[in-house]
Amino acid sequence: MIGAAITRVPPLFISAAFVLAGTLGSAIADPDKAKQEESGGLLTLDYGDIYLELESEFSYTDVQSRSQRFPFKRSQTNREWRFEERFGLTLGGTVVDAKFLTYRADLSFGLAQDHFEESTNFDHQSETDRGYLLEYDARVNIFPGGAFSGSVYGLRRDDRINRRFQPTLTENRTGFGTSWVFAHDTIPMELTYDFTHTDRRGNRERRDDEEFTDSTLHYNLDWHIDEHRVFKLSYDHSDSQQRFQGTSLRFETTRDLIIADHELAFGEQDQHTLRTRFRWQEESGDFARDIFEIGPQLSLSHSDTFQTSYKYQFNRERYAGLDVETQRVDFQAVHQLYSNLTTTIDAFALYEDVEDDINTTQYGASVDWQYNRNNRFGQLRANLALAYDTEEVDSDEGRRLVLDESGTFRDPIPITLRNRNVDLASVVVTDTGNRRIFIAGVDYVVFHQGNVTRIARVRTGLIADGDTVWVDYLFRTPAHGQLDTVRVDFSIEQKFANGMTPYYRLSYRNQEDDVSFGFARRADRTNHHRLGVRYEKKKYSLDVEYEIFDDTIEPYDAFHVNGLYHIVQSSARSIDISSRFSRLLFEGGFDNRNVTLVDVQLDHHLRLSDAVSLVKRLGYRYERDSSRGITQAWDVSAGLDFEIGQLSGELVLEYDRLGLPESEEDDYGVFFRVRREFPDALLR
Repeated sequence: MIGAAITRVPPLFISAAFVLAGTLGSAIADPDKAKQEESGGLLTLDYGDIYLELESEFSYTDVQSRSQRFPFKRSQTNREWRFEERFGLTLGGTVVDAKFLTYRADLSFGLAQDHFEESTNFDHQSETDRGYLLEYDARVNIFPGGAFSGSVYGLRRDDRINRRFQPTLTENRTGFGTSWVFAHDTIPMELTYDFTHTDRRGNRERRDDEEFTDSTLHYNLDWHIDEHRVFKLSYDHSDSQQRFQGTSLRFETTRDLIIADHELAFGEQDQHTLRTRFRWQEESGDFARDIFEIGPQLSLSHSDTFQTSYKYQFNRERYAGLDVETQRVDFQAVHQLYSNLTTTIDAFALYEDVEDDINTTQYGASVDWQYNRNNRFGQLRANLALAYDTEEVDSDEGRRLVLDESGTFRDPIPITLRNRNVDLASVVVTDTGNRRIFIAGVDYVVFHQGNVTRIARVRTGLIADGDTVWVDYLFRTPAHGQLDTVRVDFSIEQKFANGMTPYYRLSYRNQEDDVSFGFARRADRTNHHRLGVRYEKKKYSLDVEYEIFDDTIEPYDAFHVNGLYHIVQSSARSIDISSRFSRLLFEGGFDNRNVTLVDVQLDHHLRLSDAVSLVKRLGYRYERDSSRGITQAWDVSAGLDFEIGQLSGELVLEYDRLGLPESEEDDYGVFFRVRREFPDALLR
């Protein structure tokens, strides 16, 4: 394992490290030569520190799982010990002149020992690795501060990633790259290249192991043609290879992306703008998606209180064997009445053609009023938005494509996709950067309720409660159908001077089908009310809310209480406790159940002295689902940090417990590090 890590170190940087070490060694061996270089030689050493470091980690995981398919309880235990001894140095200086070249390097060499054991009902296996380590972060700046400047870097780092209610992961990251900048008043440019290889490993049957390789070439140009016109051009070429936890499948993709923007300012005071965007993307591999986009946008400022904008956009996307062309026109007008009332009017029309098979015409309009006013009690805020749109589909029950539909997980409620009759096999869930694909069955599960499609996160996966994801999918459309949608959103709140803020929120949506041939798209109606009060003071805050979610799919009533209390706040000590209580009653839909959810977190930071600090954290979750059982989770950690003179260290104790209806997992971990520094040792 460790030897393999060494083979990934770029030869260029290994050679540079040895050359640099040899040069420094010669300088230290010859004091007169060192003084000569410090006084104006080719190479100067401005600082040079040495340190010795010892790092150790132990982790223990016990998993007990049960299933109706097996007559016995399955047991698995994992143990891992890791020891690392390092010798490191930090150095920096200049070559010839500070305006010619500067360098900085953090280098460490060491030995590592790793032992892993795994025991199950029927098997026991162990593995021991020994080897040496090379960690570095070396950076060279060429012509710093000049009109043309550049930098080159190489790094390899070891980090720890703490996961809530799950074992901590160890991350090894190796990378190198370069960056070049041309600083010019008219045509500034930048060219960068970055390569990163990341290994993550855990100890749950080693299923947490992950591997990422990313390389990106980026070019950027800003051309200030004159005081009224700017042209921006960027180009990216990226390669990504990823292997995710819980599966042996690999994800590989290559992407080329060009974005060009032109902006023209005109008018007596340059108050009007015309922006035109061109985007071209070609992607190949396991997640191929080709995109061509072009569109101008005209913004007119008629006065200080009235602005309008006009936008046209043409898109062509190729994904999952589909060729989709979309044309869209948007109009927006914004009017400001005094300083209290803002009125926004939007209208749009869209035409979409999918593989010369599905033709979709959609148009609609909305109006939004935002009102803010200070009064003798505090501040009043209100918002009312009305929207209507019509979607007409002409097809032979073909497939339509949806890309990057956003959804946020809020336990215990799954995400519901907006469209009906979704092809489950086509669902792809990614992070919001479209760089990571989550794995079905490992990170999430997707299922039908009637003709509605829902996505629930897996508690042992990599999607956390509160995370936002993007979803791509295909769905079947009715032949010659029409869908009308009406939306009403309203909110009002009064913020009183004493810290109390009562509020009310309404979100209403009604979708009705016209006659559809082939199959019916079920009407969707949502009537969402939230009535609550928020109370905020310097030391604490409290939110109480009653929620009515009247929905055709999964209606529920809920009661929520959220609180935060700063028990102690001082320069030497802080204690914070936060809690969340939710009670949800699901009745009348596909899912009849009730859920009680409790979250508590306690954070304690104690500064024992100027040199020693103690950090403790306690997290607890209790979830009782009447149909799915009880989930209990603990996340406990205590850490001691100290820095006494040139001696520093860290001791972390961790305990994680995740009790699910079908399994129980207990994780124990100890991490210890001590470091002794010898500042300016290389300058003596």
